[in-house]
Amino acid sequence: MACGIILSGGLSRRFQVRGEPWVDKALYRIGNEPMIRLVYNAISQVTGKVIIAVNNAERAINYKSVLPSAEYVFDDGRLRGPLAGMYSALSACDEDYAIIVPNDMPYITPEALKRLMSGLRDFDVTTYIYPNGHLENALMAVRRDMALQYMDLLIDYGRSKIFDLIRGLPRISFLNPLTHGIDLKNLVNVNSRNDLTNTVVNVSDRLIKNDISIIRNYTINDILNKDLSKIIGSLWYTLITTDPWPEFRLYAEAGLHFLAAHVLLDSINENVKQLGRRILTSFGVDKA
Repeated sequence: MACGIILSGGLSRRFQVRGEPWVDKALYRIGNEPMIRLVYNAISQVTGKVIIAVNNAERAINYKSVLPSAEYVFDDGRLRGPLAGMYSALSACDEDYAIIVPNDMPYITPEALKRLMSGLRDFDVTTYIYPNGHLENALMAVRRDMALQYMDLLIDYGRSKIFDLIRGLPRISFLNPLTHGIDLKNLVNVNSRNDLTNTVVNVSDRLIKNDISIIRNYTINDILNKDLSKIIGSLWYTLITTDPWPEFRLYAEAGLHFLAAHVLLDSINENVKQLGRRILTSFGVDKA
């Protein structure tokens, strides 16, 4: 079995409506159910235990009134964003595998989650990639021990971006949902109220036609020893050498342009960073 992890520590800024009281997105009702319960209902069907990561005690109390059988943990203060909650939840998990879902994916299905988990037989992390090359934040399945080891390194390097974990793990599987019979609506991440009514995902730009695998044969010790010949094409090589191009080339040639853009943001050259921002803008990312 696997642990199910729901990340629920965000501020939901884009979900708010000017002039109205602040709304906790996780408790916003879709039909008759709070959003977080819809996520819980899906993830609890494929995991043995569900852990909800929150950023304060008040949220834990509020969510317990809706989901009393879940386990609650608080975000780890050494990290920021989704990784902070993920680290605490993985530390509380006693299974080999974990499935991570943000609280704002109300249309996620057990079938979509099962497909992620089945991919962990040969990989350290599995996630979905849209046909246009876009990646969804924080939806993934991971090998628990591997994820924690590499997140400890991220803490040492002062890194907290969700994609740092994907860039840092040696073996990654990017699943094209359309090749696995997964409706793209199931992967919609609700950032604003408009996302609740506009769930049609444009698939006209089908750059990615199949699954993509990235396999880099290095270990934790290779990173600690700074063996550049083994860690080339990874986050660690980029950080140690300040040379983003080997990692950028790996993703760009595979069609992972969204991830390649994030690599460019680690350049020490402002013009290269600007190129990364422009690529992300083409994916509809307005802040990077």
